[in-house]
Amino acid sequence: MMLRRGMAALLLACAAATALPAQAQVAASKYEVRRGDTLFAIARKTKPENLSRNQMILAIWRANQGAFPGGNIHLLEVGTVLTIPARESVAAIDQAEADREVRELLAAKPAPQAAVARPEAVAPVAPMLPPKGQEQAMRRYQDGLALERKGDDQGALAAFLEAGEGGYGLAQRKLGQIYDRGNSAVRRDLQTSIIWYQKARAQGVPIDKQAQRILPK
Repeated sequence: MMLRRGMAALLLACAAATALPAQAQVAASKYEVRRGDTLFAIARKTKPENLSRNQMILAIWRANQGAFPGGNIHLLEVGTVLTIPARESVAAIDQAEADREVRELLAAKPAPQAAVARPEAVAPVAPMLPPKGQEQAMRRYQDGLALERKGDDQGALAAFLEAGEGGYGLAQRKLGQIYDRGNSAVRRDLQTSIIWYQKARAQGVPIDKQAQRILPK
């Protein structure tokens, strides 16, 4: 009888473990930054279901403080190995807190003593996406323009970032212009501006001569 009860308890425990969502059992993992990767794109690729992208962005940021030159969330060097937090760690971050902190990171001024990254050290834009992906990026770019006209700089920046990460050249040029000037959502950041201009130029998008700067070697 005792043996039968013990076996029953073991079977119940195994069944309960099996019933857990697969994502809940996944531990922290590693991700090597590839050409074209950004923090926002990596968060989108690795985000568990039912969690927000900003929760994932903040979780990755907190777990990899030394991976971003000068504390700039837009800079990631190809070959950097990031720790991707487990689902439980991401879910533990309050969504409102994640939204607020990601806004602050976008608006933060990079440390002045940080070394300026060279173009070859920055993950360049990925190749053009298939038509379906481009259509989505183009829609987000149009969303950004509409939000910008309404005076929603924060919403517009988020839309332009999604479109720019998707390889849409006009959005990349727009991001270059935004960071070139700064606005209510983000501080002026010439380093990030140049990076976005370079990505747009790589897509064949013309850049105004006054913006034809290059990162110093």
